[in-house]
Amino acid sequence: VTGTFCGTPNYIAPEILRGEEYGFSVDWWALGVLMYEMMAGRSPFDVVGNAGDTEQNTEDYLFQIILENRIRIPRSLSVRASTVLRNFLQKDPAERLGCKLNLDEALHDIQDHTFFRGHVDWEQLEAKQIPPPYDPRVSSDRDLQHFDEQFTNEEPTLTPDDPVVISRIDQSEFDGFEYVNPLHMAREDAV
Repeated sequence: VTGTFCGTPNYIAPEILRGEEYGFSVDWWALGVLMYEMMAGRSPFDVVGNAGDTEQNTEDYLFQIILENRIRIPRSLSVRASTVLRNFLQKDPAERLGCKLNLDEALHDIQDHTFFRGHVDWEQLEAKQIPPPYDPRVSSDRDLQHFDEQFTNEEPTLTPDDPVVISRIDQSEFDGFEYVNPLHMAREDAV
């Protein structure tokens, strides 16, 4: 388990926001959010309201919604899809699909869920033998034909570091952080 506060805001699990220690439960929550987005075409935390309301466009407001609001599953989804989303998006990690203390039981619960049962060959999946449903034809590693030109024609810009902002960051947040980018190491220090 860990207790660090990190993650992509829309995918942060309630237990992280509550400051609790957590384990794999946050990954199952994030999978539930991703599956919801894929099935419903929107985030489970989209709020109907005034899009120009700055209060509703803050991370704090998003976190409040994650913690307090009931997740509404679109009626257009099948019962199996609705059930798996509800099970992955349980705010209490002890109730969340895949979060039993016994890892084998937790994985069996996921594999045996009606949404996946009979539709996924788990052994082939683990062996990476299931062909993707769509395999785009590309002419090279740099072939961009499947990307919107709005993005491929955009000029890249770098956001400069603001020393004032950086100086305000509490560096104690990084105590114990061990990773050093090998590109920033001296040649004799490189692994």
